[in-house]
Amino acid sequence: MDSIVAQIHALAETSDEVGRLEIQKGLRDVQMEIQSPKDLLMSLANSQLLIATIRMGADLKLFRNIAAHKGSMTTVQLADITGSSPQLLGRLLRYLSSNGMIRETGLHEYQANTNTHILADDKGEAMVYHGFDTHGPIVSAMPDFFKQNNYRDIDSVTDTPFQKAHNTKLRPFDWFVQNPKHFETLQKVMTSLAGAEWTVGFDLLDMEAKKVPSTPPRPSEKPFFVDVGGGHGHQSIQLGKRYTNLLGRLVLQDLPAVINQLPPIEGVQTEAYDFFEKQSIIGAKFYYLRRIIHDWPDEECTKILRNVADAMDPTSRLLIDEVVLPDTGAHWQATMADISMMIGLGGKERTSEQWHSLAGSAGLRVEQIHLYTASTYTSIIVLALK
Repeated sequence: MDSIVAQIHALAETSDEVGRLEIQKGLRDVQMEIQSPKDLLMSLANSQLLIATIRMGADLKLFRNIAAHKGSMTTVQLADITGSSPQLLGRLLRYLSSNGMIRETGLHEYQANTNTHILADDKGEAMVYHGFDTHGPIVSAMPDFFKQNNYRDIDSVTDTPFQKAHNTKLRPFDWFVQNPKHFETLQKVMTSLAGAEWTVGFDLLDMEAKKVPSTPPRPSEKPFFVDVGGGHGHQSIQLGKRYTNLLGRLVLQDLPAVINQLPPIEGVQTEAYDFFEKQSIIGAKFYYLRRIIHDWPDEECTKILRNVADAMDPTSRLLIDEVVLPDTGAHWQATMADISMMIGLGGKERTSEQWHSLAGSAGLRVEQIHLYTASTYTSIIVLALK
């Protein structure tokens, strides 16, 4: 058995992201084939208990304390630091170690492993809080919601399990603004997903960026890149680092609640803007929407896209940074995201056919789909005016 495990480790170390996920899928398939019915049922029962216990661990700063310590820590030490009962903490630690969240090194002794460090990180901790406090109640409300609605698909942003779970009639993002604690964790989660891999190998962007002079922009010059709903500006910042000639030609737009809290960003103009309103910047080279369209039902998405389309000229392009689901064989992370978008926001992940249809409804056409993360189907969908 040890030799088999060693071979799997060696294979994983030489694999890319797609290969790594294929290894995981293969191992999961083997596990499913050899597990008993009891194994499956116990695993399902364990899933809710595990996230709740991890949530308690986050409250106690348990993972942070273990991760910050170089060696092993005893239950008594951790109880003293966290102010919890040694008896209770001992049971929690034993459970967490049996589920691989920490490493048991001896009798009542524990040490950090890879998972501990993930959960100790600000972004990992935010994911736990968002998953349990915000999304968890939505998941719990899901069965009754669909039963009461005769198992119809969701096509409304104000009639979803979200409203049932949080006892509100507000749209989710309006509710977040009124609930800053939840909004803060959501922002941290979104920041954790804010990579800039999409710029690598994207020839259209590279070609156009290199045409821009390195001199300061003229007063009448139109922006090169407008990041619509861009949060803390990670994409604009990374784009400015990659192409310094674009500084001064980048615009970040988001709701006032976001923009008003941002410090100045060098080379990036910020503007308070609601993407359901008329786009104020006319004729930019690129408009960019990242992880926005999947948040909304088709009707709202058409409005968002039309507002951009009305501001575009024939040389403008709208870049949508989203998942393009395959027609068959989708990875569980992508299908999980689809269900999560549906029950939490009334949104969805879309196939290529659905993207073409949605673009057409807003007077746009799909010109190109640039796949940049094959493992998660994350792509840049390039839209042009019809």
